[in-house]
Amino acid sequence: MSQALTALIIGGGIAGLSSAIALTRVGVQCEVLEKINPKEGASIAFSGRAANALVDLGIYNLVHDAGTPFPHDSQVATMRDAAGNCLSRGPSRPTWPDAKEAVGVYRPTFIEIMMKVAIDLGVKIHISTTFTKIENSASGVTVWLSTGEQRSYDFAVGADGINSATRRELFPSSPDPKYSGQLSIRWMAPGPQVQPESWYQSALGRLGFYYLPEGYMYVPSVIDHPENTRLTSEETYQRFSNLLDSMTAPAIVELRQRLHRDSDLIARPFRWILLSAPWYDNRTILIGDAAHATTAHMGMGGGMALEDSVVLAQCIRDSLTIDEAFKAFMERRYERVKTVVNTSVELSNLEQRNAPPVERKELLENAFAALSSPY
Repeated sequence: MSQALTALIIGGGIAGLSSAIALTRVGVQCEVLEKINPKEGASIAFSGRAANALVDLGIYNLVHDAGTPFPHDSQVATMRDAAGNCLSRGPSRPTWPDAKEAVGVYRPTFIEIMMKVAIDLGVKIHISTTFTKIENSASGVTVWLSTGEQRSYDFAVGADGINSATRRELFPSSPDPKYSGQLSIRWMAPGPQVQPESWYQSALGRLGFYYLPEGYMYVPSVIDHPENTRLTSEETYQRFSNLLDSMTAPAIVELRQRLHRDSDLIARPFRWILLSAPWYDNRTILIGDAAHATTAHMGMGGGMALEDSVVLAQCIRDSLTIDEAFKAFMERRYERVKTVVNTSVELSNLEQRNAPPVERKELLENAFAALSSPY
């Protein structure tokens, strides 16, 4: 688009900050609203085309230097039993001529990197601020902020996560996120690196880990949990310690010695949503978890948000109108994120049915092959 545009981005997490960076780089003047402090969480990994999205955002080297790279020839989701014996090797990471190494990074560090880059580019970020009302028309967006201010923009981007208030405002009849039947407990275990870095499983669930430069092992776990209920701190500790105690692999025994009742454990239910197309109305569009939240079984949720941001900016840059840009965005994104959401949910179902590892591996291979194509 030839004219200068303004945009409001609702949400200052991965989708929000990456979209602010991408849009600013194509000439859009952006402001970001973030209701809470986004610098929380454990770790996040970017692989496949999502690593290339970091390049398009201009932040790959910063993230690579701050995180843990994974070689192209490393396996995805190699599984070991409770004693540490290899059960199955996951598919190799897909490659292509300009493929970048996958990288894992401490999520607060990643947010800090993006926030600094966004601010350096001129993005205005309003922390502890949200909207109270949106007037969304074919000619623009007027927003009333929680600060009492009223502002107008050419378009708005809802990037406010799985519980998106923007989604409820834009599509009040849209379904609520669904619970998968599983939850994750994540732990940043202090101390030196433990080998071999892999996934381990017992009758109580599975967990994996990798080392981060901050001096922590990132340890995510997946546990069946039939009810969509939040665990208390004590319940979280008991479930996680029982999972570790159910495994005798030397690496897990080493990690178990680092776990204490006051260890910082993050328990979250796996919920998902895939909003029907289109994800926009008039001048407001949804991206990231607001439109397509997924379980973590493919490790692609954050990556899909990055791709959304890059593609949205490209469509804004290359289209004559905002409506044309939003339509082009949907054409490029819907089937791709549908693959990630549906595959992740099916992997969760297969785990809960105790399906053979080879069945899960085949499903992953097919999905990764589909996602190796450019976004």
